[in-house]
Amino acid sequence: MLINPSLINLDLEVSSVEGKREFREIAIIDVEDADSLLFRLVNLRVEGVSSISLSGIVRLESSSSSYEVRMPCIVFFNTSCPRVTMIIPGYDAPLKIESGRYILTIEFTWMEAKGKGRISLTISPRAYNASIIPLGEYAPNDMSKWIAARGSTRSFALLVDKNETIADSSGFGKFKTYVWVFQSVGENVSLFRFEIVSLKTGRVESILETYVEKKGIYYEVFLLVKARPGDYMLSIKHPIELAIDLKVNSKMILAF
Repeated sequence: MLINPSLINLDLEVSSVEGKREFREIAIIDVEDADSLLFRLVNLRVEGVSSISLSGIVRLESSSSSYEVRMPCIVFFNTSCPRVTMIIPGYDAPLKIESGRYILTIEFTWMEAKGKGRISLTISPRAYNASIIPLGEYAPNDMSKWIAARGSTRSFALLVDKNETIADSSGFGKFKTYVWVFQSVGENVSLFRFEIVSLKTGRVESILETYVEKKGIYYEVFLLVKARPGDYMLSIKHPIELAIDLKVNSKMILAF
């Protein structure tokens, strides 16, 4: 994925209690294959404003697809800012995005502002350390060299094409993942839940819940895991429990 610019810097002039400002076509995102985005505030500077409740909406448009990511309460201080408790894809968790060339527009609205001044924001479209991206419900052609998670059986399995890789020019390493479950294992087999955890911090970096259709006597799903350099544990929590460790190196490690 190529994002130009990689960081989005915006200056918002605030001169009224309530207001709206749109920044049209401020970035281009080229997505070759299915990928994910997560918009987060990474830097903030406030001048002359003593309180405000600021929210935003990101709009992505290509020739064939469009996405909208709401960013409630992206900046608020000395005032309240109620928001929905549900997880918002693209804001609270990575959002899967299909291939295409996208034009990015951001709209901000604010309320309860006091004072007049400027708010300078830097937003990152890839503010995550790891992401789990569903690629479909089919098996790769050749898995003879894939690695199975410990505990995999003839009734269910979690497999990865490798458990160690190198970050590419995007700053992320990639792992293909395949999971299949025999239909008689547990209840509500169609709902699969995955997590990826940083082994350094113990923090859950990404969660994916996806419904999977049965094919024959199996439920199966194909995933792409992307992660920055570090050590991680990828696990499926439902309808079975399996886990495997993954490692992303920042550069080639040569053995002598």
